Amino acid sequence: MAAGRDSPLEDVFEKKLLLFILDFQDFSCMTCLDSFLGLYRQLPLRIKTSNAWGILVINAPEKEENKRVWIAEKKLRGFIQANQIVSPILVDRLDFLGGLAEEGSGVLLFDGSRNSVHRFNFPLAGYQFEEIFEILNK
Repeated sequence: MAAGRDSPLEDVFEKKLLLFILDFQDFSCMTCLDSFLGLYRQLPLRIKTSNAWGILVINAPEKEENKRVWIAEKKLRGFIQANQIVSPILVDRLDFLGGLAEEGSGVLLFDGSRNSVHRFNFPLAGYQFEEIFEILNK
């Protein structure tokens, strides 16, 4: 435990965490995918492997659920392999996090050192890339 810390959990709260929300419908939005990949490729490996996760939100109607989930998982596997993504990406099969994708794909950046959460929607503007990296580097 670092000096001046009340609990070892405080170290966790100082971390920066990225949660990529990938709306399955955006797999046909090339500017959204390019923006995600542009950001992802600029991240240091330590962030990709320790501080970044993804959620694929499918929003499948009940009658299409099994087929759509199967298609989404297959597309996701190909996307991960083709783009050498090392961060875990989970499939939200129960539409538990569907509300996070209402605005489309994006990234949530949790900043424990400032006790804040930021949301950036894809495609990102240049200033948003800068803001994300400014938060990550503080």
